[in-house]
Amino acid sequence: MAYKLFSDKANKFSCNIQVEGTSFANSKLRMILETDELNYMFTGHIHETGVCDVNIPKTKHFLPEGTIGNMRLEVIADDVYFEPWSSDFMVATEKKVAVIVQEQQEDEKPKVRVEVFQQPGEKKVVKESPKPVVTKEEPVIEEKVIEKPKIKESVVKKERTLKFTQEQIRQLMKQGLI
Repeated sequence: MAYKLFSDKANKFSCNIQVEGTSFANSKLRMILETDELNYMFTGHIHETGVCDVNIPKTKHFLPEGTIGNMRLEVIADDVYFEPWSSDFMVATEKKVAVIVQEQQEDEKPKVRVEVFQQPGEKKVVKESPKPVVTKEEPVIEEKVIEKPKIKESVVKKERTLKFTQEQIRQLMKQGLI
């Protein structure tokens, strides 16, 4: 059976290990998740009692729901590599929301009932309209040509070019005008 990792909540892998010939302090623990495309490694912690914990975050950002692969526990004790456990895994979502849309009911169309009061000697007339009468009118579109206004020559400013000598430029610079 495949180990289940959740995409929408943090995953905590726990197990007990026994190490002979060295102490837990000299040992390291890691979990490897292997998929067809990428491998992911998560470091774990070994407690003095031999309990191991590996925290794997929500996988929705790097392993989408339905991803399958192989996971293996690696222990390195005094530079000696051990692979004491491995399993297939699959990514699932713990919480799901399903929406079922029921058929939308249309409101009944308004009905108009007209009752004409009868004058003495006339028959009573009752008319019913099952649905309102809708008329469509085409919109009226008017086209207008707007002419660009003409600019009078008197409004347009004319530019002049001034010529200065080097001495005049120096004096203007001393006065802070340029």
